[in-house]
Amino acid sequence: MTPKALHVVLIEDDSRWRTWVQAHLEAAGHRAVTAADGQAGLQAIALARPDVVLCDIEMPVLDGYGVLEKLRAETATADLPFVFLTSRNSRIEQRRGMVSGADDYLTKPFSGDELLNAVNAVVRKRAVLAERLREYAEEYRRELAAPWAHELLTPLNGILGMASLIESDPSTVSATELREMARAIHESARRQQTLIRKLVQYFRLEQLREYRWTDPAAAVEAAAGIEDEVLGAVERAGRSDDLQLECARAAVQISPQWLRAVAAELAENACRFSPKGSPISVRGSVQDGLYRIEVADQGCGMTPAERGAVGAFRQFDRNRREQQGFGIGLAIVRNVVRLHHGSFALESGRNGLGLCAIVELPLAS
Repeated sequence: MTPKALHVVLIEDDSRWRTWVQAHLEAAGHRAVTAADGQAGLQAIALARPDVVLCDIEMPVLDGYGVLEKLRAETATADLPFVFLTSRNSRIEQRRGMVSGADDYLTKPFSGDELLNAVNAVVRKRAVLAERLREYAEEYRRELAAPWAHELLTPLNGILGMASLIESDPSTVSATELREMARAIHESARRQQTLIRKLVQYFRLEQLREYRWTDPAAAVEAAAGIEDEVLGAVERAGRSDDLQLECARAAVQISPQWLRAVAAELAENACRFSPKGSPISVRGSVQDGLYRIEVADQGCGMTPAERGAVGAFRQFDRNRREQQGFGIGLAIVRNVVRLHHGSFALESGRNGLGLCAIVELPLAS
């Protein structure tokens, strides 16, 4: 079968390599648009909408890592196949590229066959992953354009990239490098495990809501469950010194797993959308026969329109805010609270700064 003709953007500051790579791509039937630095490359990508990007690392104006970071931060280019071209034959550079989200890494000098095989391979790999996600999305009546498609691909690329490096030439990998690669694989796998757990939680809640599930016998001591999850979330985010935590002891009519889910999502949200060094307040109290949980931060907050539009796979103002994740955290909280006959509200934080999330749940009999 003849490989599909691809539209390629080549970003390379060395004119000899730029000409050589372009000539080989076009001889194979591909269309190549070139740029001599990272900033010009981003402009070319915006205009060309390519199938794949080939990019040098060491370049003026904006280096290859900067180009990759900007592409992965934008929804339109987050899943764009990306191959680094470099004269650096360093495991550290290869690991950095793979963990950053690159699909492959070609070390100069490389042959024309190696170039074409790499281009075809990364496009084919992306197509297979996209098809798997498409099938998963159809099963749950969700479109592939949802942000979680990119979020699932990113850590998987890191895992596959590190594994490929080890597999390709294991004899040259030192014990120290092997430990570093294993650590990178572990971090990527842990991130993907967290993402999948959130997806499972969300769709499980949707299923329970559809069947009008209820568990009136469920009860948990609130303070312990909330405190454990909040402390874990702020520690993972490096925000332990910012936490102000005070929870009254009381039995709440909710299962432990769902109370922990609520506490974890609210704490992670506060950490993600507020600057390090600013306070994060978590309070639990008994008011009017209900257990009231308040999680407040002093971050970017949300407009009234955004607070009213919270839903699954909804992310706001991606250009200004860090947006790792699916955008389903607050939707999980809302659905858990509804399932347990409580209330959930989002308000401006103290003095109009940040966001305050308020959950009220019935006390256990």
